[in-house]
Amino acid sequence: MNDLQDKILGSWFGMAVGDALGQSVKGLKPETVKQYFKQVDRYHDVRPYIGKGIKQYRMAGLYGVQTQRALAVCDALLQTKKPNGDDISNLLVTLSAHGPENYFGVFRRPEGCFYKSVQDIPNRAEPLRADQVSAYACYFSMAVPLALYQQRPSKTLMQYGIQTGLLLSRHPWEVTGTALTGFITARLLNEKSLPEAAALLHEAAEFCATAEAWYRDNYPDRFGLQEKDPEAMSRTIKGLADQFKGAPESLPAWICDNASSYIGTKIVHATQGHALTLLPLALGHLLTRGGDFAPVLTGTLNLGREADKLGALVGAWAGALHGFSGIPDSWKSGLVNGREIRLRGEALAKRKKGLAGRDLLEMELGLTQKEAEERRKYLPKEARKSVNKSTVLEDLWLEGEAEDSLPQLREDPRRWRQFEKDKTRKKRDRRRNLASE
Repeated sequence: MNDLQDKILGSWFGMAVGDALGQSVKGLKPETVKQYFKQVDRYHDVRPYIGKGIKQYRMAGLYGVQTQRALAVCDALLQTKKPNGDDISNLLVTLSAHGPENYFGVFRRPEGCFYKSVQDIPNRAEPLRADQVSAYACYFSMAVPLALYQQRPSKTLMQYGIQTGLLLSRHPWEVTGTALTGFITARLLNEKSLPEAAALLHEAAEFCATAEAWYRDNYPDRFGLQEKDPEAMSRTIKGLADQFKGAPESLPAWICDNASSYIGTKIVHATQGHALTLLPLALGHLLTRGGDFAPVLTGTLNLGREADKLGALVGAWAGALHGFSGIPDSWKSGLVNGREIRLRGEALAKRKKGLAGRDLLEMELGLTQKEAEERRKYLPKEARKSVNKSTVLEDLWLEGEAEDSLPQLREDPRRWRQFEKDKTRKKRDRRRNLASE
């Protein structure tokens, strides 16, 4: 394997590793991440924390929807050598139609806007006419396989990135961000070491401006249709470059203020799920801490919240910079389905035509069913206060509740919750009455 092939495989595998590592802390505050796990330096077991900030079971080491969408693009690309919109759309619809109960097909933890967009695909006159106008940084990872197949920044890569983004959202920030993700990935493939931050960001800002202009000229019926600042992404990246000339340590605060000025609502955390927050934050972390693969990815994932999206971005970029050999061995071996991920990465590196590895639907369906089976074993338990049975039945403040035995109440979750609420309220009222006497 030559140096470029190692970097391509590193970017592809790094995206899946970052996504999988981020699953355990997705939705958690940074202080909760520290309390539960200290730091995200391995695939953590979430079972002890189900119902305590983590709503449902997540299989350790298994990637989620960020990598699954990239896999759909990858398989379509390897079959036809071009990211044909019809092929990708049909594959997404197929993947959404087969899956266990309480899942959207085979997809694991997808966003609501993605669900709506895929459901709408069969009703479209053409694949690039998405109804959704979302900008939640959902689709950026779909540009990673495009960049790894093209292997260098180009106008063709820019066009592919825009058209791939348009499959699921027509929002200019989301579409431009998808194209920019591909540009940064391809750019880092050709770097031996971390590039100078301000120079790379100015180059990225120019790329964004070019992408916005191409989107506007080629799809005028969609560009800026519901957004008064369609060029906000290029302005944001330019502002990010200026920040690196001054005080990069204040980046999170600047990202929040900048995003708030465009969105119109107050952004409190740079880790909130939005195109104008997550992409600049991922770039900032890479350019300030990207000397080695593991430290930059762990530092990013420790932020929690949208950890899967951030992990996929930073993992892909750090992998493009440091290569497959730069990823820790424990992260490689611990990635569920790592062999199939690697086969596809090697096919992208060699630009091979044809299916690499198992059929995508069969593969992802098996993984999702396995997680669903495990999830049923670890359902979140209702918070229950242990009470002596005789005390419950004899308490004066239970009134009519005493007619039901405790086991009967426990069998009905709704009535049990109401029972607990009423009991607490009556205890509180009784204490107040005693105090007033």
